[in-house]
Amino acid sequence: METRTFTVDSKLLRELGARLVGRPHIALAELVKNSYDADASDVVIRLLHDRIEVTDNGHGMTYRDILGKWLRIGGAHKERELASPKLHRPLTGSKGVGRLAVQLLANKLELHTTADSPDGEEIVLDVDWDEAVNAGDLTRAPVRIDRIQPSTTYAEQSRHGTKIILSELHNTWSAAAFEDLAREIWPLQSPFKDETDPAGQFRITLDGPYNEIVRRFNQQMRIVLDLWVAKLDGKLLAVGTNPPRRPIKVIRPDKAVDQTATDHDEDWDTPVDFAATESDEAPDRIVQLTFERRDQKQETIYYQLDKCHIDQLDFELRVFNLQYKQPAGIRVNEARSYLRRFGGVHIYDTGFHLPYYGPDADWLHIEIDHSHRLSRSRLLPKELQRPEGMNNLPTNSRLFGTVNVNTAHEHRMAGGRNISPNQALAIQISRDRLTETAGYRDLVVLVRWAIDYYAMNVLRRSFERTRKKEKDEEKPSSRIKKAKKKLQDHRDDLSEDAYNEIVDELDRAFNTSEVQEERYEAYLGTLGALATAGISALAYEHEVSKQFELLQQIAELLTSVDITRADANEWLKEIATELRQWIARSQSTHALFSYLLHPGNRETKGRFRANQTVTAILDQIRFLNPGVNINQNGIPANLRLPKGTYAEWSAILQNLFVNAFNAMKYSERRRLRISGATDVGESWLTIEDTGVGVDVENSERLFDPFVRELEVDDRAEDVALGGGGLGLTIVRMTADELQCTVQFVRPARGYATAVRLSWKDE
Repeated sequence: METRTFTVDSKLLRELGARLVGRPHIALAELVKNSYDADASDVVIRLLHDRIEVTDNGHGMTYRDILGKWLRIGGAHKERELASPKLHRPLTGSKGVGRLAVQLLANKLELHTTADSPDGEEIVLDVDWDEAVNAGDLTRAPVRIDRIQPSTTYAEQSRHGTKIILSELHNTWSAAAFEDLAREIWPLQSPFKDETDPAGQFRITLDGPYNEIVRRFNQQMRIVLDLWVAKLDGKLLAVGTNPPRRPIKVIRPDKAVDQTATDHDEDWDTPVDFAATESDEAPDRIVQLTFERRDQKQETIYYQLDKCHIDQLDFELRVFNLQYKQPAGIRVNEARSYLRRFGGVHIYDTGFHLPYYGPDADWLHIEIDHSHRLSRSRLLPKELQRPEGMNNLPTNSRLFGTVNVNTAHEHRMAGGRNISPNQALAIQISRDRLTETAGYRDLVVLVRWAIDYYAMNVLRRSFERTRKKEKDEEKPSSRIKKAKKKLQDHRDDLSEDAYNEIVDELDRAFNTSEVQEERYEAYLGTLGALATAGISALAYEHEVSKQFELLQQIAELLTSVDITRADANEWLKEIATELRQWIARSQSTHALFSYLLHPGNRETKGRFRANQTVTAILDQIRFLNPGVNINQNGIPANLRLPKGTYAEWSAILQNLFVNAFNAMKYSERRRLRISGATDVGESWLTIEDTGVGVDVENSERLFDPFVRELEVDDRAEDVALGGGGLGLTIVRMTADELQCTVQFVRPARGYATAVRLSWKDE
């Protein structure tokens, strides 16, 4: 019996390379992954006219490594070792054939490598792939190796590492090809410029004379951070800055017992001795927050933290929602894995990255709030809260953010702000995290407030979209359009004549429904005004009764005047004065309804100037507000209301003003303030009064029919307008038709109630 051994045809080199890798950019990516597995911090890809060079500063290879690993086809040492020797990175390569893939790229390979050891020699290896493939037996494929004194300089001027030179290239490398390469290797690179964790520090640089290729490669390498669905940029404004809009007050978590406290508050609060800081004189500070969503324009808001122990702060937070297909060829699973590794909110102290803060550190208490199923924010005021709003709170794996502070500056500024230095923001001796001081507590509050605002905003936007969609779907014209679309999907199932006949009928029905909807909207606007007039009739009845009494008194005076008396003229002048007063009151009462008599006020739609409209409507109800101090100076001269009729706006504003008058009937200070503004495509009008106030948190129910918050006093029932629970229902109904949102909000200091009308500008 004769015994033989298997032989391996050297052509298997080419077969393995082609089948296991297949495409040039994946072959080049394998070389970069090898650099990552070699514990390199930097790898440079240099694209030249006739060659490609890949150089790293990894641990390099010894002569023994070359023989036992690099030249051994199919070696599984990476599967056995699992992690890199020095930095313990999870190894990316497998099967031991990645090096064979380079034959797809070039005909010749030259490798220089120097091990990271005191006596490391440089190994130079040459492979001619055509020669190797044509050798016949794989074990006879020639590889030339030289052992020389170290002379090659590797990436970042390192004396150890590996350099691979590919020449006689098989492909033309375009910008698109390098974009494909970037899609393969971007998860290896940290998003931080000076990452302090060596295991995560890995920079990939493309170098060469082709600027457009380099630009597109770099853009694709960082594209994952541009897949955000929302971005929040915050900056602490200088002391004494007056923002263009009234800032929202931050509710401190240690003072939120009556609003949002739970049994788990001790898990959220930073262990700071609050009593020790109550007597300091830290100034109130305002943060400017620019909030941007992919599908929306930017909006800028301001929020204020009283007694703030931070002097300098800026941050950028990006929120991700990695579902479905992502742009730029980014794979969802890789993007999620990337954020789990590098995500979270990181802190930089004068450019130095504090390694403690990141995906595994819940310093903003996000994960703990998720575990406790928190539904309300501990920091936002009541008017910004929505039930279950915190369900949209993003976890650390959906966040990437950077926070910039300067602890040295904070220590210097503490004395000037009468803050105890031990309460200022400070870094621990280990320089890996911040000390838990009052300054750190305020840092947590200011950054977390922005994230809570995002969570509530998501729910609000969703509610508005759902409400608009439901409203649109209720319209007959919308349903007809859907029916027509479905008909088009089944066009092949019908004859041409039948299809055209059905389309004609649908078109006629659509046109008819649109006309009817326009009439309905017009009738609805008039209905609101007429309903308001009906409510006003209660006050009108009382006013007419008073005027009849006044006329009766004047008539009695006239009949009793003795014209022969010396003071008869004085008597007549007094009666004439009373008659003029009666005429003025009668005209005011008439103004309550006269606007309805003019067809233009009921039918003509326009974008009226807010200030002029407010003035006209206040004149209509002037006799109902004696003694009320009205300030409308805060309405910009160029602010225009959404498109509507004067009758519709009269129905809205008259009801809101009258509600305010009734609420202030027995207030010591009776002040009404109307203000407005425009910011990034959205405008609003706010009406504030010093009346009895409303519970903002539960104020939505007040817009339902026959729900009353204000109980009109018995002694005032004969003079109060409304009070039956329909006024706000009319306001909401009419505002909806005008694409306008109406809601109660938190009033400014000195006022008890505030209601806001807001709309998107055309």
